[in-house]
Amino acid sequence: MSTKKKDVSSQAPKYPGIPMALDGSAAVVEMETAGSEAAGAYPITPSTQMGEGWAAALAAGKTNVHGRRLLFFEPEGEHAAAAVTAGMSMVGLRATNFSSGQGIAYMHESLYAAAGKRLTYVLNIAARAITKHALNVHAGHDDYHAIDDTGFFQL
Repeated sequence: MSTKKKDVSSQAPKYPGIPMALDGSAAVVEMETAGSEAAGAYPITPSTQMGEGWAAALAAGKTNVHGRRLLFFEPEGEHAAAAVTAGMSMVGLRATNFSSGQGIAYMHESLYAAAGKRLTYVLNIAARAITKHALNVHAGHDDYHAIDDTGFFQL
């Protein structure tokens, strides 16, 4: 039995990655376009950048890690976006959605249905305060806490 230590300082890491500077929305787009196949989303500040990033990846012909082309559908509102994403999940696609603030409140009913059907899709929340007495597009956790009772796992 050898007690000689292996010198790992000169070896390159097995998976070195790609160094890049990203904001939170861009990081979500990088991971979701790699791991998911389909997205249903409606633009609402501040999660609009995530949907736009997905659409840009689709337009550029990007494929996910399984070599499958991306699919994106932008319906007429957040409620429909949640339903579209649930439908994508029901047919077996790895689906995702991007929303925040009032959009989460609007899709609330659809979230209960998706969780009740045990559908697997990722809902990326951009953490925006829900408007109460005046327009608020700033950071907050109201939308995150709004889905506490829907049955969605939250990370």
